[in-house]
Amino acid sequence: MDKNRLNLIVKYLLNKRLNKYYIDNDDYNLIPNNQEEAYFIQNKVHSLLNSKSDKVIGRKIGCTTKVMQEYLKIDHPCAGTLRKSNCIKSGCTINTDSYVKVGVECEIAVKLAKDLPFNKDYSNDEIYSKIDSIFPAIEIVDDRYSNWKNFTANHLIADDFFSAGCVLGEKRFQIKPNDIYNLKGSMYVNNKNIGNGIGSHILGNPINALKWLASRSDIIGSFIPKYSVILLGSLVETYWVSKGENIQINIEGMDSISINFI
Repeated sequence: MDKNRLNLIVKYLLNKRLNKYYIDNDDYNLIPNNQEEAYFIQNKVHSLLNSKSDKVIGRKIGCTTKVMQEYLKIDHPCAGTLRKSNCIKSGCTINTDSYVKVGVECEIAVKLAKDLPFNKDYSNDEIYSKIDSIFPAIEIVDDRYSNWKNFTANHLIADDFFSAGCVLGEKRFQIKPNDIYNLKGSMYVNNKNIGNGIGSHILGNPINALKWLASRSDIIGSFIPKYSVILLGSLVETYWVSKGENIQINIEGMDSISINFI
């Protein structure tokens, strides 16, 4: 890797994150060549953003369901990063003007009870033993790109793959390993159902998304820290929000969560 060139991209994306967040793809020198470069950039930006009051709390995994792979025209999972400052409680109200173009996704999330070391050969039981709890989440995404359809997956990965935060359910649930892939999720806009999905749509089993993440040292380094929150992928196609809309998601057997946009 050309570290000088990659550091130039890091500086560019860090400036965008701290100031006016709108990204085009006109300059070829600001586009990573491969996933290794993309995740190096993503992680470096977050290491520079970390402070005592705001730290990385976990990861989001995108493109783990057929509906999202077809929507984004990307046939493999992609990871982004979650920060403490961007994760809010259910029932909160946020302003659409805080984003370029804000969207939401219906997610199953997990919290880790233990460190999850890098390993390419975890069994389902080994992964499940690392999970503290499962809970519903709304991923908040932002289309901050001139035209994301013209961006490479690597370019989007470098900028956190649309990640802009999440709404996390406060109540945690214990789900048996054999039940997690049967979890049903639904998303509502102003009480109108706009989409449904099931856990098995996430790479055949939501556990497989966590196994994929644990197998990628270029993303996680040597381990994923305990207490990390991981969003495993959207069960429903991204919904781009308008002012005045209430978004609610239900994961079967769990409390519903919501967010209001003004």
